[in-house]
Amino acid sequence: MIHDTAFIHPKAHVQDATVGARTKVWQFASVTGGTVLGEDCSVSPFAMLHGPRFGDRCVISGGVMMGPGFVLGDEVFVGPNVTLANDMWPRADKTGWDVEMLRDGRCVAVKVGNRVGIGAGAVILPGVSIGDDCFIAAGAVADRSVPAGHLFRRDGSMVPVNPAWTKRRMRAA
Repeated sequence: MIHDTAFIHPKAHVQDATVGARTKVWQFASVTGGTVLGEDCSVSPFAMLHGPRFGDRCVISGGVMMGPGFVLGDEVFVGPNVTLANDMWPRADKTGWDVEMLRDGRCVAVKVGNRVGIGAGAVILPGVSIGDDCFIAAGAVADRSVPAGHLFRRDGSMVPVNPAWTKRRMRAA
């Protein structure tokens, strides 16, 4: 279902998806395979979504490709060319692998909390959970879960988030 206040660019491909109120899907984006987009989201050009679930007020940047098995909360920023991996068995022979478990929600590959920022080019491996109010550094490879309120750095270390990082400061020119 596509909400009647959603904007779908004429050159976007949206099929078999739920698109919330005031959400925008820009040109050359593809949203298919049961993807759920909450209200007030923005899907940038060249994003390809096939089955993930997003909360409200999320930003999905260009070059992001996501399949089934990803559940993201509200106010999540997914930077350019971020990769979330859902395949715990990366083999050509998929005997015994049930992708339907990811599609129907019986299994979650990656869970992302609310108010999370994932920097450009980051990779989130399967089985990882990212807590609320976290940051994943650009270029980082998150190979383990990140507790709420932490920054996962490129070198794999984690530190508590400084509250000043989450406040937008406007300065007079």
